[in-house]
Amino acid sequence: MPSAAPPAGDTGKYPVNAAAVDLTWNGDDQNVWFVTAEGIVGVFEPRGPWSSSLFTPGSGVTGNASSIVAWPGHGVWTFVAGQDDCAFVKCDLNGLYQTHPLSGRTDCRSLTLAQGPGGHTCVVAALTDWKMLAFVEPGGAVSYSRGYPAGLYAVAAAQQDPALLWISSPGGRSLATYDVRTGEFSQPVSIGAEARDIAVTPTGDAVWAATPDNVLFKYTAQGGVVHRVDTPYPARRLAATADGTLWFASTEGNAIGYVLPGQTRAAMIPMGDGSRPSGVTVSGDGQLWVALSGEKALRRVSRYRLAVESGDGQSAMAGRRFPEPLVVKATQLDGTPVGEQKIEFRVEGGSAVFENGEPVEIRHTEADGVATSSLLKALKEGPCVVTARWTETEAVASFSRLTVTPPVGAAHHVRYVSGAGQTTSPGKSFDEPMKVIVEDENGIPVPGAEVTFKIRDEGAAIFPGGVDTAKVTSEADGSATSPVLTAGDKADVFAVRVRVAKTPVSLLLDQNIQ
Repeated sequence: MPSAAPPAGDTGKYPVNAAAVDLTWNGDDQNVWFVTAEGIVGVFEPRGPWSSSLFTPGSGVTGNASSIVAWPGHGVWTFVAGQDDCAFVKCDLNGLYQTHPLSGRTDCRSLTLAQGPGGHTCVVAALTDWKMLAFVEPGGAVSYSRGYPAGLYAVAAAQQDPALLWISSPGGRSLATYDVRTGEFSQPVSIGAEARDIAVTPTGDAVWAATPDNVLFKYTAQGGVVHRVDTPYPARRLAATADGTLWFASTEGNAIGYVLPGQTRAAMIPMGDGSRPSGVTVSGDGQLWVALSGEKALRRVSRYRLAVESGDGQSAMAGRRFPEPLVVKATQLDGTPVGEQKIEFRVEGGSAVFENGEPVEIRHTEADGVATSSLLKALKEGPCVVTARWTETEAVASFSRLTVTPPVGAAHHVRYVSGAGQTTSPGKSFDEPMKVIVEDENGIPVPGAEVTFKIRDEGAAIFPGGVDTAKVTSEADGSATSPVLTAGDKADVFAVRVRVAKTPVSLLLDQNIQ
């Protein structure tokens, strides 16, 4: 069942036809393949027009699946466990299934690609109920390891030594290796917790193990040391990448997590309420992909971050420039700034242009990772959204709180702010000046307008210089403030008229002398 899957804005989220429980990168067709809990296999093409397909299986074993692995030259493989039987299931690049049943039933939560007993690559499965490893040849023939009495949960192998398999043992609260060349399991490596999903670094120098709790364990082969790493949520579906970063999914936290080299605590990237991330994989170009089982979607996640530093939340009148530039910072996940990177600033909807007269401009980051735009010129009243994109990656930052206000019209009236109704003694100065705001017909503040303050009652008071009239120019915010009044020599109640020439509305501000 093919379907179009356009990206959902700049989030990197792509809808697919079903809720995927695991996914894998297939180097043969450069696509992301996934499997549902019912064992139905699908494919997503991570290139325009971003299409996906779900392949309906024919007759065979029906039941539950939880893992998928791509086998170059031999399609993708999953394991389906029914109520009374189970089978390895292959799906080729054309969406055609082949079923290879086993005699009996067992669960399988983990598949990997490694070397088999015959010295050739094969699919390796951890058969939990049978407490053994299964080795599947291209034609479906299956051989087995001897049993592991403490039980096993997951299996993984390093690229540099695919004949040395790592297993996790929840019952043994440990990790162990299985050497395909000798057919022997090693002595267990205790981690003191229920070991579940595991991942091995490509070089094989470290093994990661998840637990049901908010903790991961990392075992380094050199020195045989076990390190504890705390996580905000339980981890599953681990993926160790060549740069030393560990990635994992957390359905409980609706997030994916990562542990950077040398860190003792995981960081999380929220995927959204109800997203339920269920698997992670890395594409051939190093991009991370996440299965969101709660949203029937896949999401692309950048290993880089582009964050807004300043400039959001401004406003400018149509025809004028925003007061501040837009500033972003490019960093790696650990906060290390990245310089000399190209940043594209793009205005959406034609609401403004940069100093080049275009809605798009290219800037480059400095050594501190900061890139600064030119000043925006506002054009169209309403919201103004600007997207900054790190072109060498998929990192995006958005300025979503910019506003373009209507252009200023001619002065129409003055609006009272403060300074009326004061009382002072004869011959004394009033405490505060009088303040108004000049506005146009739409209530927009008008700068640069001449405002007249005139004392209506002769001899009641004076402005500095002994005059009864003061003229001031409204500020950038439309405000106009009078000089301080000095009261006359007798008790009185008088008014000050405030107006802008050729406008229909003026104000009378009363003052008291007692």
